[in-house]
Amino acid sequence: MKLLAVASSFVTLISSLSAAQGPTTYCTAGVTSSFCVAQITASAQPNVVNTAGCVITTSGLPGNRQGVVFYGVDNSGFTPSIWGGAGGSSYLCVQAPTKRLGAALNSGGTAGQCNGVFVVDWDAFQIANPTALGNPWSVGDTVFVQSWYRDPLAVKTSNLSNATELTLRAPVPTPCVSAVPGLVLVPAGTFFMGSNAANGPPYFGEYNDPVVRQVTISYCFWMGATEVTQAQYTALMGTNPAWFPGANNPIETVSWFDAQAYCAALTVQQSAQGGVPAGYHYRLPTEAEWEYACRAGTTTEFNVGASLFCNQAKFGYSDHSNSVCGQTGTAPVASFAPNAWGLHDMHGNVFEWCLDSHAAYAAGPVTDPFVTGGTWRLLRGGSWYDNTNSGRSARRVQNPPSTAGKYFGFRVVLAPILVP
Repeated sequence: MKLLAVASSFVTLISSLSAAQGPTTYCTAGVTSSFCVAQITASAQPNVVNTAGCVITTSGLPGNRQGVVFYGVDNSGFTPSIWGGAGGSSYLCVQAPTKRLGAALNSGGTAGQCNGVFVVDWDAFQIANPTALGNPWSVGDTVFVQSWYRDPLAVKTSNLSNATELTLRAPVPTPCVSAVPGLVLVPAGTFFMGSNAANGPPYFGEYNDPVVRQVTISYCFWMGATEVTQAQYTALMGTNPAWFPGANNPIETVSWFDAQAYCAALTVQQSAQGGVPAGYHYRLPTEAEWEYACRAGTTTEFNVGASLFCNQAKFGYSDHSNSVCGQTGTAPVASFAPNAWGLHDMHGNVFEWCLDSHAAYAAGPVTDPFVTGGTWRLLRGGSWYDNTNSGRSARRVQNPPSTAGKYFGFRVVLAPILVP
């Protein structure tokens, strides 16, 4: 039942996103003497590097009329006013200062009919005018755009369209190419997943440590350079259940369901800013993605070698130096050196939830393994409380997805869409 609730919440969030992503029209368009009503639209939200394909179109204009398209960047405290005062039919919907989007335009079409059109390429104008009002842009900046056109029989001998509000977004990352802040780009590749470590110290191989098999990850993805912090979790979810407070400490005392909800909310937030490629979303890593990224090309029991010591990760006890490392709680993320791919704390600090259900590994080489339908979920990496053997690259731990212990956190991936 709870799985269904999470899925339903995710669908609701995505539906809300679809409704909110596009440019938003507002205000009242004028009605001309020939009963034309000019309406302005934009093909897409613009982005900060002017590559979004944003074209602004004003249709329904009187034919063969002159006009301009203009924009402003601050409508705070502004109330639209009737254009030309009493008797006017349109509203000025953009607060000064304003900037014309290029030279005067002719609507074309046929005089006396409502088939005129203005078309402006936002991207081309901003590229050609790098110091224009508002440029250079930042993600989240808002722009208010409206069209003015000649209307000899109207008050003030001119009229206005309605207006559209645009929100500057980040450029959509290109899979396998683009850098994404806070994430590490993980290439596609093949590795050997699992461990044949014997039972007993220092590795304590167990029945659920699988026999080594060849696994191919056929796609690239981005993974959080660190575990999700309390500051990040609180900013998005509005709550902080952590047992060990610290803005830069990993979030913990979260269940698999909590982690899933965070990923869904992050997808909505980042999609609204243009930061999610088509076919990708934020989610938990699969167990295979996690081990592949943890190993970062290594084949030893840890990504730092055959042994793990107290100065290399946040653990309670090192099985290799027989030393107490301190079971005092989590450490700020990135307190220890990253692995070869730039990922911190893949060993220790908090166990990290994975997307998969728990199941025995299939024999033989596999590509993109992902298990669904099981009752329990996988955790990887060990925690601040445990011995180092619990954090071996191949070590598997499973728990009910509702478990929210002070040892359990997570990190995100921006990866091809998978639904558990």
